[in-house]
Amino acid sequence: MEENLRRLLLAFEDWLVREGLLGDAFFLSPADWQSRGESWLNDAVHVLVFDGSSIHHMLNFGGDLTEFEDIFESFGFYYEMGHSWNLGIYPIEGYDFTPTSARSTYSQLLFDPRWKRKADLVKRVAEHKCQDCGATGRLEAHHCYYARMSNGFRPWEYPISSLRALCPKCHETREKVEMSFRAWSAKLTHQQLVQLQRGVDHTGHWMGNNELLELLTESSRTDCDDLKELHRRIMSKPAT
Repeated sequence: MEENLRRLLLAFEDWLVREGLLGDAFFLSPADWQSRGESWLNDAVHVLVFDGSSIHHMLNFGGDLTEFEDIFESFGFYYEMGHSWNLGIYPIEGYDFTPTSARSTYSQLLFDPRWKRKADLVKRVAEHKCQDCGATGRLEAHHCYYARMSNGFRPWEYPISSLRALCPKCHETREKVEMSFRAWSAKLTHQQLVQLQRGVDHTGHWMGNNELLELLTESSRTDCDDLKELHRRIMSKPAT
């Protein structure tokens, strides 16, 4: 159980950071929590504390908790609220925490019922349509990334937002495209990659992702000169 808990805390914090939810949230061990003299959650295996974090609003004022709850379940845990600003983590009764064999191949892990549960959930969230082309019929759950091998994540221990339901043709194509994209990213510094992600998210929100990408792809040299001028004017604006 301890090893699953270790991976859960790593995966959960990574997810909070990616989703912009971390804020002031932090984890406390059972000993650290009990030293505070609180009257709740003293039997939890770990406690998450949050106040100004967006988690507080999501849990107390409504929101889609499908992915949030699935992260815990993927590692064999569930959570219970204590106060409005904390939650305790508990093991699911009867969950098999036996480590998978170190000699298990990736293909063998995909036959695990825990992967089938996650893959079925991914397809259900996608409303049983390919998330790249919209086709119905046979679908496969695709990992858009894999964490460092040292973290030891199993295929079913990734958040729903890191997976896509794809038809077999799109699955094959996307794997090649993602490999090419990672190779292309070697041209950029990690700071530029962060800027690229934030820029596409921000501008795509207001302009539309398709429109933004069409603009970048189809712009002529004259158009690019106009974009440079727009960049100069935007960057010269006084900060507000």
